[in-house]
Amino acid sequence: MHDTIDIKRPTMPELDRAKRAPGLAGDAARPPMAVHGAASAPATTAMAVLREANWLTHDRVIAFTRVFLVLMIGCIASIPWTIPTMAVGHDFAAFWTAARLALEGRAADAYGDAGRAAVAALLGQKTFAPFFYPPTALLFCLPFALLPFATAAALWIAATGAAYVAAVRAVLKGGSIVAALAFPAAWVCALFGQNSLFSAALLGGAAVMLDRAPIAAGALLGCLTYKPQVALLVPLVLLVTRRWRALAAAVTTTLLLMLAATALFGIDPWIGFIRVLPEASAWNIGGAPGFDKFASPYAAVRLLGGSGDLAWIAQLIAAAGAVVLLAATLRTRPGGAAEIALMVAATGLCVPFFGNYEMVILAIPGAWLISQAIAQGWLPYERIALAALYLTPFAMVPASSHDVPLGPIAIAALIALLVRRIRFHRRHRPA
Repeated sequence: MHDTIDIKRPTMPELDRAKRAPGLAGDAARPPMAVHGAASAPATTAMAVLREANWLTHDRVIAFTRVFLVLMIGCIASIPWTIPTMAVGHDFAAFWTAARLALEGRAADAYGDAGRAAVAALLGQKTFAPFFYPPTALLFCLPFALLPFATAAALWIAATGAAYVAAVRAVLKGGSIVAALAFPAAWVCALFGQNSLFSAALLGGAAVMLDRAPIAAGALLGCLTYKPQVALLVPLVLLVTRRWRALAAAVTTTLLLMLAATALFGIDPWIGFIRVLPEASAWNIGGAPGFDKFASPYAAVRLLGGSGDLAWIAQLIAAAGAVVLLAATLRTRPGGAAEIALMVAATGLCVPFFGNYEMVILAIPGAWLISQAIAQGWLPYERIALAALYLTPFAMVPASSHDVPLGPIAIAALIALLVRRIRFHRRHRPA
């Protein structure tokens, strides 16, 4: 790649160097060709700014994310004075109160009015959703229920955040963790005490271990069933790629978690969970959290004023396309990290209620793309697309107020980048 567009014809030495340039594909590996006419030079230069984005250097990215991180820390710290009515950590409050009820032998009360009242007693008399997770999720929350709420919330954020950063760094194969720490979706999770940092850690661990330790990777994927919508595509991926040991480990882990939850809490919580599912569905379908906070095709159509039926049609078409592309691409078994990366991105189009906080799991495919680019060279538009994806969780809510649904656009672009990178790697892998 070249930092500028050369308006001269390339010399023979330049052509030879371009042919030998490692890790670049197509036009990215070619020397700049002659530009005839001064009028076309600015347009060509402008396209190169987006196509190659050589201005997005490592040092600039790290400098920007450091400043971004400081600004976000400052904004979060100022909330008690600037937005004193904001219920920080209200999602974790649902996890913590549900686990407290479970410790008291009342796990079934987490589902419904009793659980809602427990959260209201903790955060104030507002409208809260009940606990919508299966009883297996309580197993991961129980240790935190032994602590006071504020301490538990701080430890939850620190522990899941550390696991998330470690997973991203492992997928990235080293490098700075500043960008991962400053990812806006991670801060949305931290602000509300959500569990998607934990999901990202499980997915990242599975991506790293699927090739060399399939049983351990399968166990991590089995743990994802604490939040079933995130594990939606796991069986398909493991079946298509014929990873039988990982599939067996995932199924075994899921069954063990279900048995453990039943042994500890009884059958009543399962009944309560099933009973609350219609309310959970109505809560999301009706857009109670706000359609601007969802990154799915369904939410995009509703946000633009479309009917529920039209939104479901768009959602099903997008999900079907993502699944077909996922299965077709993974039949060649491109490698564990690539398989998990594409699965994670496809999940974003398959889950109709994919929140902006859940976009933190997209850090895993993003890290995989960066690791491949470092090893093989950047492909056209890869840098600028990743930069746009990085900022999407921060920009999607204000963009939605102007009828621009950034979420599904960014996720679809990520899927396209991943498929292209996998195909590029397959064409250029050593014989």
